[in-house]
Order: sequence, then structure tokens, then C-alpha cells
Amino acid sequence: MIDGRTLRAELRFVPNQLTAARLALVPVLWVAALAEWQVVVGVGLAACFVSDWGDGYLARRLGQTSAFGSKFDSIADSLLGPSAIAWLLLLEPRAVLDHKLLAATWVAVTYGSLVVGLAKFRRMANLHLQSSRIAAVFQYAFLVQAFVAPPYEPVLLYAAAALGIVSSLETLLLQVFRGRVDEHMGSILFVARRRSA
Repeated sequence: MIDGRTLRAELRFVPNQLTAARLALVPVLWVAALAEWQVVVGVGLAACFVSDWGDGYLARRLGQTSAFGSKFDSIADSLLGPSAIAWLLLLEPRAVLDHKLLAATWVAVTYGSLVVGLAKFRRMANLHLQSSRIAAVFQYAFLVQAFVAPPYEPVLLYAAAALGIVSSLETLLLQVFRGRVDEHMGSILFVARRRSA
């Protein structure tokens, strides 16, 4: 649990402020989704993408990376992800209903990997893999397009789902076969290369 004093101290740093802004947008976007303000949800998700990309970029550029920042980012992502699924079901349900098997596979692999991380390591393993970063770009692009300029674009959906499944499978494999995981692994390929060197 994060105490108030630690939170205040950590929020002095710009990357954590961006993460906090993303976190604060979640309830605002819930209100917009329930009011069926679809474009507002899409624009809000675009802002979330900028925050998601910007917090990590600035943390590295400013030398402000920390265990707190990584965990804070993971908390924001873990609240935004399921919320985005719910908003999609509320506002653009055809995207899910037209592709039930794909959607079910995507959700099962994504949340299956989270459950494995919780069971094995007692924490949500947001490993910040390269594949996750690539998948996030396509997932945000799909969601923003679906909300701002409906109907959804199937090609973006397929790319977002395929990359999301690959990223979650990579996370799952790392968690199953490694005794320890951290946010700096980069890729299963980097881990394999280091082991063979």
C-alpha cells in the first residue's frame, strides 16, 4: 500500500504526474462512457496514450526511473485496461460481438498471464516488454479510432488483438519459466541471449 507521504514525495516528479493524470482520467472517462459521449472517450484514450508513452520516456530522459514509478504505471494500466474493454462493450459492442472467439482468446491470455504473475510472484507483473509497447500503440489506435470515428476498423482490431496476445504469451512464458522477473527484461529474446552468452 502506498502511504500519503510517499505519494506526495513521488508526485514531485513529472513522469509520476503524467501517470497520475492518466489514473485521474479513468473515472472521468467512465462518466463519459455512461453518458454515451463516445468521442470524449476516444479523445480521453488518446490523452492516456500520450501519458502512457510520456511517463516512461521522461522517466528515462530525466533519470527519474524508480520502483514506485514502475508500480504506479502498472496500477494505472491495470485500471485502464479493463475499463477500456467495458467502454467498448457499452459504446461499440459490435467490435467484440463480431469477433467473440478472438476477443475471448485475447482476454483469456491477457488476464491469465496476470493471474500467473500474482500466483507465482505475489504481484502484477507488468514487465514493460518491447512487445507490450508495440501492442499498446496498436491497442490505443484501435480504441481511439473505434470511439472517435466509428464503426471500428477490423484491420486495427486484428492487429491490436494479435499483438496483445503475443505480448501476453511472452509475459506468461517468462513468468512460468523464470524464477525471477523484473521490469527491465525487455524481451524473452534478450533473456535467452543473455543465458546463452
